[in-house]
Amino acid sequence: MTVVIDARQRPKGEGSVSHRRFHDRYKTDIKRAIDKAIGDRNITDIGKDGVDVPVPRRGIDEPHIGHGQGGLTKRVFPGNKTFSAGDRLKRPQGGGGGGGGGQASQDGEGQDDFVFHISRDEFLDYYFEDLGLPNMTKKGAVDSEKTRLQRSGISSSGTDDRRNLPFSARKRLMRKIPSESPYNKDIIDLLQEEKSILSAHDTGAAASAAPVADDEFIPLSVRIEDLNTEIAALKEKVGPLLSQDETARISAIEEEIEGLERMKSAIPGWDPSVDLKFNNFARVPIKTSKAVMFCLMDVSGSMDEEKKYNAKTFFVLLHLFLKRHYDKVDVVFIRHHTTAKEVDEDTFFNDPETGGTVVSTALQEMISVMNQRYPENEWNIYGAQASDGDNWGEQDNALCAQLLREQIMPKVQGYFYTEITRGAPQGLWHTYENLKGQFKDRFWTGRIEEKSDIWPVFREFFKKRENFETSSKLKASWAPGSP
Repeated sequence: MTVVIDARQRPKGEGSVSHRRFHDRYKTDIKRAIDKAIGDRNITDIGKDGVDVPVPRRGIDEPHIGHGQGGLTKRVFPGNKTFSAGDRLKRPQGGGGGGGGGQASQDGEGQDDFVFHISRDEFLDYYFEDLGLPNMTKKGAVDSEKTRLQRSGISSSGTDDRRNLPFSARKRLMRKIPSESPYNKDIIDLLQEEKSILSAHDTGAAASAAPVADDEFIPLSVRIEDLNTEIAALKEKVGPLLSQDETARISAIEEEIEGLERMKSAIPGWDPSVDLKFNNFARVPIKTSKAVMFCLMDVSGSMDEEKKYNAKTFFVLLHLFLKRHYDKVDVVFIRHHTTAKEVDEDTFFNDPETGGTVVSTALQEMISVMNQRYPENEWNIYGAQASDGDNWGEQDNALCAQLLREQIMPKVQGYFYTEITRGAPQGLWHTYENLKGQFKDRFWTGRIEEKSDIWPVFREFFKKRENFETSSKLKASWAPGSP
């Protein structure tokens, strides 16, 4: 079999396009491997080294061109005279085109699935490709650090790829036509005179045509060419009949025309320094959509290690998602037990401090930071809260509902509450469920009982929504009688 290999040099970047096309063919397998990787890895290793993706070996070979079966073959067709009914035909040999497959294997050996590796960036692209912050609007001031190119008129200098040839041609005509028109008109007048002298001796010719009106749209250069053609024909016909004075006058006319042509040729037809123009571009600052995400995590004594681990995993996913998809997003980390305080990222995930539980302190801290640094007319504000739902009495649950209803929800684009606990929901869940009915387009709740629930809840929170529609119920949403 002949294999044809395309050895032509490919343009830079084409390999990456082929790489992406290969990934698109096995998108389902890649997503399945990514979902499995989430359940098998620690929070600090999510997407760190990429993912190995196993795919079926069939269909991974590159296409190739091969010759069909050659030579003489014998086949049975209706009406065949060589073979009769009942004849026994030999089975074709392997590879002979008759369906012979590979040789049977006594030891049962075979080939494993094909495995390829996707990088961390590719991992995160697939991981978050169909997610987004809900209700994002174009809020924000002009950002001088972020600009875009915008057409800004015409320039006399620039790079070759910005040449504006149509405009350059117009500029050349605007300069050239007025400057050469006087010479062309004088030349036409002289040629008309020469033609009239010659035509006087052409007795068989019709009377000379009337001159063309000035407002008739005929290029002067075309009229000059026509007159020269007519004059050349007349010279051959009546040249010997000219008198001495007529010959002298025609010679004077031609010398004068030569002088005018020399003056006209002194005007350049194309002067790059004058005629060539370029598209000009200027960088202008653009208005960005700024957003801030408040991460509120319960670190009280009722949050055991498993609950804290699940909460941290959720916030790691959220942090990766925001940094991957948005350029202008601030993340505010707030830890709380009986008191709440804003902390940095390292403290948020690693500080062992714990205590009792007063959830309202976290909401009050969020309100304080929001009022000081994030005005609602400039920022898209979001809040994400993770807790086991255990709070210090019904009084604080009522205070949480009041703070959310009056001071947080009117200013935010979305609020996400995750309860991390096994069994029946706690009092805070019921409080938030009652509040959720008042803000259906901006308030979402979900429950995480097992580690495997983190990703489904996360996807439900941040799936792309249209027209502020109420999201569907989460898999882990609880109702009386649920397990």
